[in-house]
Amino acid sequence: MAAFKFRLEFLITLRRRREEEAAARLAKRLASIRDLEARISATEKSRARLSEELSERAKSGPVAPALFSLYSEYQAKLLQDLRKAEELLALSRRELAKEQAALRKAVIERRVMERIKDKQAEAFRGEELRKEQNVLEEMHALIKARRERIEKDDASGN
Repeated sequence: MAAFKFRLEFLITLRRRREEEAAARLAKRLASIRDLEARISATEKSRARLSEELSERAKSGPVAPALFSLYSEYQAKLLQDLRKAEELLALSRRELAKEQAALRKAVIERRVMERIKDKQAEAFRGEELRKEQNVLEEMHALIKARRERIEKDDASGN
């Protein structure tokens, strides 16, 4: 019995590689999103801590205008960093959706090729079984003809 050989195996390999690359890009994007979320959280905590610190100083006595100005500038910088990080996060989430779609497409393309391979392999096995059945039927017919010939020779020789 001959072995099945899929002629388009290289396509399955190529599509599997594309799927792995898409998965890697998606993983990087998810890591980037987690980093941005952590940065946003840290910035928000820093802003809250800064506000609390300024309130504590105000409770203990008057705050010097220079110190208040520094706090305000730093607060404004944190707010600006927070907005930039949120914009990047929104952009990253849009890219995440695109990368998820690309991964789904790559998976579907690979699965399609694997299904084609499976169907061709099944058809090949069916054809091989049909050929084997024909050989067995021919052998059975030859054996039957030989028995009949032997029986005929025995009957005519008696």
